[in-house]
Amino acid sequence: MKLLRIIFFGMALALVSVLQPNSVAQKPEAANAAGYERLRFEVLKRWTYVEGKTEFPAFIKALDGKRIEMLGYMMPLTEIENIKEFLLVPSLWGCCYGQPPAINHIVAVKMPAGKTARFYSGPIQVNGQFRVSETKQDGYVVSLYVLTPDKIVEIKNLE
Repeated sequence: MKLLRIIFFGMALALVSVLQPNSVAQKPEAANAAGYERLRFEVLKRWTYVEGKTEFPAFIKALDGKRIEMLGYMMPLTEIENIKEFLLVPSLWGCCYGQPPAINHIVAVKMPAGKTARFYSGPIQVNGQFRVSETKQDGYVVSLYVLTPDKIVEIKNLE
């Protein structure tokens, strides 16, 4: 089952495109009224990850444990109803040609125990606690960032 999940995860990544940032932010934006800092994918993309060789840079380590807000698209890993976890990606890609995003260009969103999310086909905003660490399954790194949401809302326009 875990191997099937890893294969599905790889196939899902192949369906995601990577946006090239126009301007690269150095750090998250100031906290909003609810206390969440806006974190853009461009910040997560500022470094190159090589499994077993690369340490997290200081600006990424500084995000660990913060309450953040991210905008992106939902890519469920297994279920499309009562979703317990999904990938938050910067864009959706309708074609399978091209290179999938690097592992540090996506965020794993894991619902709190006993909670589920509904599927959103359009852009979403996810607010919650951000964690930075390698998550491994069957000896393979499957994520570097985990976001545990307090709130998920559909948005009309993705900035």
